[in-house]
Amino acid sequence: MTRRAALARAALALAAAGLAGCAAPNPSAQPQAHADLRIATVAIDDSGLASLDTSPVAAWVRASLSGRIAHALEGRMAPGDPAAATLTVRVDAVVLGPVGAGGGALDRISGDASLRGGGVEEKPVGVAVTLPYVASRGDLIQAQPARERRVAALAQAFADQLPGKLGL
Repeated sequence: MTRRAALARAALALAAAGLAGCAAPNPSAQPQAHADLRIATVAIDDSGLASLDTSPVAAWVRASLSGRIAHALEGRMAPGDPAAATLTVRVDAVVLGPVGAGGGALDRISGDASLRGGGVEEKPVGVAVTLPYVASRGDLIQAQPARERRVAALAQAFADQLPGKLGL
């Protein structure tokens, strides 16, 4: 097994161990399923990223999250429908973990989402995703494109979590 494969396996094991320690879901705390809910707009609240304003990370999140969310919910999107809900997503933190001597890191994005209108009771749900990252030799040479790809992967994972978290 190569060093990179071993690091990737270790990072995945750490992420899985963190998830394994989580409490079992409480069915009464889960969002109610909304089989026919339509979403008119997606609003991104990036006020939680204020501390990143001097960093390109905030701009990368803003640029990639809306499209990824719309794609993850594309069967539910109904732009302009006055009876449809508004989805508000707030991102509070994006952490690109430091790359260790072996080339691995754990990246994290967290925030919340809530639906308003469309016949649903507004109830924010938390969303947090941790992803392992293993640097390639090229990533170490061209750090900024690698960081941008890491943020895009976090935005995609965040968007992919939304339908389930919102009961859609």
